[in-house]
Amino acid sequence: MKKTGFTLAEVLITLGIIGVVAALVLPTLIKDIKYKDYATARKRAWSIIGEGVRIITVNGGIADAADAQDFVENHLKKQIKMLKTCDNANLRSCGIETETNKIKSMSETPMTMPTTLYELASGMSNGVTTKTDTPSYGFVMANGYSVNLFYNPNCMQDLPEANHYGQDRVCVNAIYDMNGLGRPNQVGQDIGFVTVIYPDQTSVAYAPDVVKTNATSSDFEHAAQACTNQNPDYSLPNRDELLAMYMNGNLLGIASGIYWSASEATPELGWWQIFRQWLPLPGPQGRYPHREVRKEISYSII
Repeated sequence: MKKTGFTLAEVLITLGIIGVVAALVLPTLIKDIKYKDYATARKRAWSIIGEGVRIITVNGGIADAADAQDFVENHLKKQIKMLKTCDNANLRSCGIETETNKIKSMSETPMTMPTTLYELASGMSNGVTTKTDTPSYGFVMANGYSVNLFYNPNCMQDLPEANHYGQDRVCVNAIYDMNGLGRPNQVGQDIGFVTVIYPDQTSVAYAPDVVKTNATSSDFEHAAQACTNQNPDYSLPNRDELLAMYMNGNLLGIASGIYWSASEATPELGWWQIFRQWLPLPGPQGRYPHREVRKEISYSII
């Protein structure tokens, strides 16, 4: 009986085809897996850190701490189980990479982890509060996530009619890293953030899932459509999500400019956030006529 089989050439050709297909498919699969890991981590950090800070806020204790260290050690520890805490000078001991240009923004630009509130968002020194250049404080969560926490004891309630800076509403901002000093140390992959705003019963935490691309829009009325035109799953951030993005604008690599939100200030005014902190504001923070012709862009979130 005659036996049949594959020749060496046929085997090599088959392996070559498999290799080509794998080279085309694997990067996408790996990217999808990494994104799912990040999405899971973002929701977990949002739930644990956000809810812990929110409970402190609702119970009226958000302004009781002197700084980030006091807040973590004497307030947040009662809400969140921590494996370790580290002062501002020893953040690397908690897995927070602070060496120069050792992390990457979402736009893949090398940058240095901020270690003071002013480095996180320089606009925090503006407005009705005093300059808040307070140091951050580090800790490791029970699930191994490293957290670099920034605390603003002067955070304000939402006062729509007051001429104050939006960033004054931020009480706590936490940058977390899923795997500490391990690579890739990039925002959107193993690094993310949770922002908690409002020092009262309206306290809420945000961890927006930001899309790297942005959508050009000349006015408030067309900004949301500009996002959905790119992808039906994309949406324009509301004003609080946009504020969280502003606080972490350097981490996200968002370019300077004025960005529309999905929220109205009044029937005539759209709500925006300025991302170039040194520019003077044209009026009360966050308001601009709907139909004002501008060249700025809207940013999308999933």
